Amino acid sequence: MNPSPAVRGVNASAAVAHIKERAARGQGPGSATDGRKLGLILEGGAMRGIISAGGVLALEELGMTGVFDEVYGASAGAVNASYFLAGQAAYGITIYYQDINNRHFISLGRLRKIVDIDYLFDTVIPERKPLRVKDVLASPSRLFVSITDAGTGEGLLVNAQNSEVPLLTLLKASTALPVLYNRPVKVAGRDCFDGGLTNPLPIQDAIDSGCTDLLVLLTRPAGYVEGAPRPFERWLFEKVCARGNTPLLGAFLNLHNRANAARDLALGRRRPAVPVNIATVCPDDEGPGIGRTTKRGDRLKAAAAESARRTLRAFGSDRERLVEVFRPFPK
Repeated sequence: MNPSPAVRGVNASAAVAHIKERAARGQGPGSATDGRKLGLILEGGAMRGIISAGGVLALEELGMTGVFDEVYGASAGAVNASYFLAGQAAYGITIYYQDINNRHFISLGRLRKIVDIDYLFDTVIPERKPLRVKDVLASPSRLFVSITDAGTGEGLLVNAQNSEVPLLTLLKASTALPVLYNRPVKVAGRDCFDGGLTNPLPIQDAIDSGCTDLLVLLTRPAGYVEGAPRPFERWLFEKVCARGNTPLLGAFLNLHNRANAARDLALGRRRPAVPVNIATVCPDDEGPGIGRTTKRGDRLKAAAAESARRTLRAFGSDRERLVEVFRPFPK
């Protein structure tokens, strides 16, 4: 099978074929007899997360909610992963263009809390668009949430089902953006924030865990390269976040190297050390025009729809049954 033009990676066609084969057999983790270990990795990026949310919406449409052995996410990618494993991908995606594309969540004039993560986790996720936490924790797919220890600058990858920390606390820590939110979240006694700072794409972790086939949903185009922090960015992070914490500052200054290495692995520009099939779906190189603080509902919807269609095409589907996804859900 030739890989779809929508797919990049390493032996991408093999990864797609193995995922489709397991879905066709109706098997999932714990019951699969294919000898494969399937992993799903979701990139975040605040409001850019609607792109990977569109991807899991397509997977839900294809009946692949219970297919993956392990699911990994950082920041918004972890939130998307949770709604996906709960069977609520079509519900969770509406958060971006119905609930948080407003000044309650994003306000450039609110300097100490430009992005209000409290509003997301105190109001939206538990009340307005309630996540079925029990279904996530009962999922046979293991969910790994990437967070950062604000004291040591260490990246932590937490298995949500085996953790004593509540899922919403893990997700809040993973999305607590430095500078834009700038307050840590307590996780088992540690001050923690955005997992994207230390491990935005846990691809190597999935490989080390023994995954044989990976599906990676990126929120940036293939041609994107993370740049080193500019002098002002370094000064700002040091002043409002690190405050003399050398390991944390070092993690921030080295983020672009880790992120680019992971993206190179996802896109097949760097070969993995062990045999593994990686299929990566990402936006076109011109990009959908979505940034971390984009609030325009029409632009967000368009990016979500295109991401869903691209993922459907990656799996050889020409179905366009996406109209109902954008019908308003009851509050």
